[in-house]
Amino acid sequence: MRADVVARCGLVLLVVGALAACAERPAPQRSGTPGEPSGFIELQPMPEPPGPSLSVPEALPDDLLESLEYPPVTMDVLTALDRVRAAAGDSPDFGDPEISRDRTRVLVRWYGDVPDEVQAVVDSYAEGPVTMEVAQTRFRAGDLRAEAERLIREHPGVVAGVGARPAGDGIDVLITDEAVEEAGGLDDALDENGVVSDFPLFAESGSTVPA
Repeated sequence: MRADVVARCGLVLLVVGALAACAERPAPQRSGTPGEPSGFIELQPMPEPPGPSLSVPEALPDDLLESLEYPPVTMDVLTALDRVRAAAGDSPDFGDPEISRDRTRVLVRWYGDVPDEVQAVVDSYAEGPVTMEVAQTRFRAGDLRAEAERLIREHPGVVAGVGARPAGDGIDVLITDEAVEEAGGLDDALDENGVVSDFPLFAESGSTVPA
């Protein structure tokens, strides 16, 4: 056999041996992902776009539209509220303060004699741009809040919600529609279920709105 033929045969055997060695060698893998060839990326389908989470009413309530016309609450008003609340502390005589619609006056609701530290804060706002004054309430705010808690605790399923009125003149009571329907009217629902109080009750029917 000629030398060139022998060389060709040897070269063919060398190539076949190299291919066999490559076939037996395992493919390289990515670190931390066994069994997945390096350089491959797993494609995931795009998620569906989220639907609307809130239903927008066709028309806003009149009271909300009216409130949007008011000026925003200023930092001076917020500071005044913080100061009078700090002076009042946890006093049961301190009711809910009220901000005027034009955002220039803070009404401090109080039952009985006003402490000196609270009066000092009120007097410090005698001149603008924000003024402050005290309004006496008919009932103590702490007593109204305690009575409201009693009503909702003792009448589950009948009283849907309660709250001391900001003006300090009584308690707002929300009676469930079911109780009103069974009794045949709002006043009858109060009487039949024994929803009574030493304080004036301002009752309505309906359900509470989730917080």
